[in-house]
Amino acid sequence: MAARRWHRHGMGDRRLSVAVIAVRLSLALGACCATSGALAQSGENTPRGTEKSGKGGFSYGGEITGRMNLLAPPKLGEIGPPPMPSPPPGFDGPDIGSRGKPEHDVLKGLKLPHLTPAPRPGAQPTPVTPTLEDPPAPAVAAPIIKQPLHLAATFGDKGAKVPNGVKWRVFTDQPDANGEHLMVAESNDAAPRFDLDPGGYVVHAVYGLVSTARYVSVAPDHPTDTTMSLPAGAIRLAAFVGDARVPPDRVGFTLTRNDAGVTRTVAENVRPGALLRVPAGQYHVVSAYGDANAIVEVDLDVAAGKLVEAQVHHKAARMTLRLVRAAGGAEVKNTSWTVLTPGGDVIRESIGQLPPIVLSEGDYTAIARHDGKMFQQNFSVRAGFDATVELTLN
Repeated sequence: MAARRWHRHGMGDRRLSVAVIAVRLSLALGACCATSGALAQSGENTPRGTEKSGKGGFSYGGEITGRMNLLAPPKLGEIGPPPMPSPPPGFDGPDIGSRGKPEHDVLKGLKLPHLTPAPRPGAQPTPVTPTLEDPPAPAVAAPIIKQPLHLAATFGDKGAKVPNGVKWRVFTDQPDANGEHLMVAESNDAAPRFDLDPGGYVVHAVYGLVSTARYVSVAPDHPTDTTMSLPAGAIRLAAFVGDARVPPDRVGFTLTRNDAGVTRTVAENVRPGALLRVPAGQYHVVSAYGDANAIVEVDLDVAAGKLVEAQVHHKAARMTLRLVRAAGGAEVKNTSWTVLTPGGDVIRESIGQLPPIVLSEGDYTAIARHDGKMFQQNFSVRAGFDATVELTLN
């Protein structure tokens, strides 16, 4: 009996302990609910039946229904706050309109998302006001509007406009990683128009042997006009023997100019009739008829915007040299030739057959060598009279 009474006494103590734990849990839940209510004060009056309780002056009253709406639902991968248990019977949680402030804010330091209190039944939802936490709207870049660039060229600073023959190229003003400027447009028109993005460019103009470059800035709101100065002229040459024109494939021109005491070649192997666009200035022209000594030299002065047409008259003839066994016979093969002036200057030498040779007007000596023997003959050249000179083996 004693043992049974001891057992019953122990069961009574256990039930008492459970009751004490339940009361403490109810008080703890009340404090937690009061803290949650303080985060959602709305400024309304305290409802009827409010009572003062606790050391910190908490205001209790109303119902706890819906208080969990103050906390955002946990995001994927996050652990949210533990669910709030139901209050014990006879305990009322804090009202949303309560003005009480707990001494210990258990949610202090938590970063909550921007929330709007849940609307009450029958009430209109409150619109969300953007805050600094909202991401800024992405900036929309303004569209780039291309602007026209009009180009023209003149002969010199105050000369007439260049009517044709200009090669235009437009490059970016900044080089790439390789140090090269990217070409963005080109044209052969005399006055082209390019539609380009606003910004800086380098315009390069070429007129024959004349070239110039200029930095141009294309404005973003209006067309840009640029006129470039080309101090250039032109030369057209022709070659004659007597009254007859020399065939273009038998004559060529070389142009040089003096550049600070240094003779520089401007152009060579220029054919008759070709239009040569050159920088304005003085030139020395050499006309070579054939590849021997039929040479004529002349000096020309070319002004900006002017075309100089020059005619060169050669006093020469085309001569054919042959070694034969008899007059009018077949030419002897394996013959070497030397052509000399009366003073002994060598004009031309060949090993084997000598093709027709253009010689300036004058007297010459032809020497032929065949099979260890040498044959020699004097002959004269008259301007404009092509001829054949035969040397015989006898």
